[in-house]
Amino acid sequence: MIEGVTATIERHEGAPPHGLDEPLALQQLGDMDLLQETGYRYAMDWTMDDQPIWIRTRKGRILAMPYPIEVNDTRGSLVPVHRGRVRRHDRRSVRGDAAQSARQPLVCPISLHPFVIGRPYRIRRLRRALQHILEHGERVWLTRPRDICAHVESLPAGVVPGSML
Repeated sequence: MIEGVTATIERHEGAPPHGLDEPLALQQLGDMDLLQETGYRYAMDWTMDDQPIWIRTRKGRILAMPYPIEVNDTRGSLVPVHRGRVRRHDRRSVRGDAAQSARQPLVCPISLHPFVIGRPYRIRRLRRALQHILEHGERVWLTRPRDICAHVESLPAGVVPGSML
């Protein structure tokens, strides 16, 4: 299945994908092995930390990219209601990461889904959250996961946990 999906993406995009965000973050035993063996360099759905780590696979390693549930629109951090409760911590999650990033580099992906945040009445809230991020642009690297992966791959061994694998 991984090979078929990869070939389809390559056919339509002109290049194979570098990483994968599995639906529902439900890795199975051996998934990281299969992804790495198919040419993937990273997986983006690890809720373990706010910094990437290397995971050992059967034939090498793959980068586990952080996936903070707190800054995911399906969990209610960027939208007003989650499971019937009003949520008011949308900017606090981003601000907390900003304060911590003054001491160490962090990865803070913001996961947006058109079926959630794409509702017209939610756009204003999303704009406020994104504006807050842009106001600190000199301290924030707005980039894509593949660029983060390339940066981590360029670091000397020992800098990123698991890099001595």
